[in-house]
Amino acid sequence: MSEEPVRTYDAREANAALPLVRQLTVRIVETMAEMPELEDALRIARYKAARGGPSSGSDGEVGRREAAIEEAQAELLRAIRQLDEMGVQLKDPHEGLVDFLSYRDGELVELCWKLGEPVVGHWHRIGEGFPGRKPL
Repeated sequence: MSEEPVRTYDAREANAALPLVRQLTVRIVETMAEMPELEDALRIARYKAARGGPSSGSDGEVGRREAAIEEAQAELLRAIRQLDEMGVQLKDPHEGLVDFLSYRDGELVELCWKLGEPVVGHWHRIGEGFPGRKPL
């Protein structure tokens, strides 16, 4: 069984992919930000259901809150999977930080982009991460 070759990008290709990457990254960051609120709402609904008994109607609320969390998790996984299929590495789902594998002077490196930046304009060696990024 052969492995697929790793997808690499040059700066032009990474910037051409950026509109979709940006859209997916926004979905990931927004979903990650709403998860704590969804989880709190579920805890509250479960607490009310436990205190109110089966006739309180809280069981329906628990089900709705569980469904909301499941949908958010599914949305998150869909967006992450789509980035992965593009060969784009999600590095920080809270900040919207992604890397595109690339070659620079024959060395495999990562082009680095963070949500809010207009273009892919930085790179770093593999393992250096965000603190080691340099302008292209």
